[in-house]
Amino acid sequence: MIKLHVFIIGPEPLVNKISKIAMEFNELKTKSIIYEKVEESAILVREHQEPKDIFIFAGPTPFFISKKDLPLNVISYYIPFKGSDIYRTLLEIYEKYHHYPIISFDIIEPHSIEEIYEEMGISRIPYELITFKEVPVDSDELANYHIKLFKQGKVHVVATTLNSVYERLKLLNVPVFLMKHTNANIRDTLCKAMLSGQNQKKEEAQFTVLQFQMIYEERERNEQLSKDCHLIKQKIVEFGNLLFSSTNLSDSGIITLYTTRGVFEKVTKRRRDFTFLKEMNERITVNLGIGYADTAESAAYNARNALEFSIREKRGSSFLIDAEKRIYGPLGTGETVNYPLKKSNDNKQNSLTLRKFFAWLSMIQKKEITTREISIGMNTSERHAARILKSLCENNIARIIGKETMNQKGRPRIVYEIDYTKLAKLVNEKEEQRMDPYLLKP
Repeated sequence: MIKLHVFIIGPEPLVNKISKIAMEFNELKTKSIIYEKVEESAILVREHQEPKDIFIFAGPTPFFISKKDLPLNVISYYIPFKGSDIYRTLLEIYEKYHHYPIISFDIIEPHSIEEIYEEMGISRIPYELITFKEVPVDSDELANYHIKLFKQGKVHVVATTLNSVYERLKLLNVPVFLMKHTNANIRDTLCKAMLSGQNQKKEEAQFTVLQFQMIYEERERNEQLSKDCHLIKQKIVEFGNLLFSSTNLSDSGIITLYTTRGVFEKVTKRRRDFTFLKEMNERITVNLGIGYADTAESAAYNARNALEFSIREKRGSSFLIDAEKRIYGPLGTGETVNYPLKKSNDNKQNSLTLRKFFAWLSMIQKKEITTREISIGMNTSERHAARILKSLCENNIARIIGKETMNQKGRPRIVYEIDYTKLAKLVNEKEEQRMDPYLLKP
C-alpha cells in the first residue's frame, strides 16, 4: 500500500488533535508543523519543500496566508469551521452563562452565523463578526479588535478561531472561548484529502504521449530548412531526456515521446511552462499534441487527435486530450480553455462549438459580448459568431440588450447578454466551477 505523506500545519493543540485522528487512516503518514502565531505558517511552508503529497491546515486562516507559497504539485486542504463547530462553541458558552451573551466572532462565514442564530431562535441577540476572506490576518490586530469591543462594553464574550488570540485574551482575563473542530469535521476533511491524494497518484501514473510535428511546405525545403529540422529533432530528444522518455520517429515525420503524467506535469510546472515549444517555433513551426490515458494505446490515440486539433486551430500551438476526452489548449498561453469532446447523450444541442464557446466565456469572465469579440476570441468569422448567438437567442440563453457606444468606426455592433446558468446547463458543465461572480465583467 502506497503511503501518502501529509504535513499538518497549525498551533500545537489543534495539530495534536488532527494527528491523533489521522492515525485512524493507514494510508496516511503525517508530520507535524507547529506555529506559535498564524503569520508564521507561510514561512514554515517555505521551509518544508521536501517531497510530500498533502498539506492539511488547521483552519482557513493559515491556508490563505500560505497559499502562494504552496508547491504546485501538492494537494492542500484546510479544516473549515462548520455549523457543528459553531453549535458546540455556543453550547459551551450557554453552559457557563446560562444565557446567550453578545459574542464577538472572527473568521467564520457570515451566513453560517446568521443561519444558526435563526435556527436556534436567538436572532434577536446581536453579535459582532470580523471576516478577512483572503486578506492577510494580523493576529495582534485581531486580538486588539476583540479587546476594544469588550472594553467598550459592546460584547460580553469572545469566540475566536485562532489559538494565539485565545491565549493572549486569556492572559488579559477577557472571557474567551476557542472555537474547535469536531472530530467528525476533521475526519471528513482527512478523508477527502486522502481520496484526492489517491486519485492524484493514479493520475500521475497515467501514460502520457507527446507528438510533435514540424509544419512546412515541401517547396520550402532547402539546406537551411533541413538544418533547422535536424536541430528541432535534437531539441525534442533533449526535452525527452528531461521526461525520462523513449522516443519514436514515424515515416510521416511525427516525433513521439512516451512518459508519465506525473513527470510531464512536474517538468512543465503543471502544464504552465511551454517555453520549450516556443523556442522551437523560433526556427520553424512546430505543433504539439499531448494525450493522457490509462493505456499507452489510448494515450497515443488522444495525442494524435490533439495534434490534429492543434494544427487545425493554430500554427505552433499545443493541445491536450485527457483520459476523460476533455481537450485543453492552446497550452502555455493566457488563452487556454478546456471543454469536453464527448457529446452528452441527453442533449442534442450540446455541440462542440457551444462547449468551446462556454469554455471561452468562462475564461474571459464576461457575460455581455458582441460578434466581433467572439470572432477574435474563438478565432472564427463574425458570421459564424452571429450564428452561435442566434441559436442561443432562440433557446432563450442570449438576449439583445443594446448596441456598442459610438467610439469606433463603422456601424455599432449589437451587444448580447448571455445567461451563464442556462448555457452551463445546456453544455452539461458545472457553472460554480467556472464563473467567478466577483470577477464577472459586463
